[in-house]
Amino acid sequence: MAVIPADIEHNAHMFYIKLKDIEQRTAFNKHMQAANILSVFHYVALHFSPAGHKFDRFHGDDCYTTKESDRLVRLPMFYNLTGEEQQQVINQIQCFFA
Repeated sequence: MAVIPADIEHNAHMFYIKLKDIEQRTAFNKHMQAANILSVFHYVALHFSPAGHKFDRFHGDDCYTTKESDRLVRLPMFYNLTGEEQQQVINQIQCFFA
């Protein structure tokens, strides 16, 4: 189990999983929700966001951005999660992929 030393401050890293495709991402989120664990779609690509539309536009072909963003799921892992809660998340991830 990862341990954060007492003299270290949390650096706000996010933990995520990149799944095969949007269908697997949807199934994964449903699996986690059924286990009472919140995992969420990671982010909206900037070119789809209101700020992206307001301040800029997408240039060129979207070969990767949308496809890759559709595969990301943010995990409920954060610095003050108890060891038991961490293990519940890990167990459900392993269960999904078993």
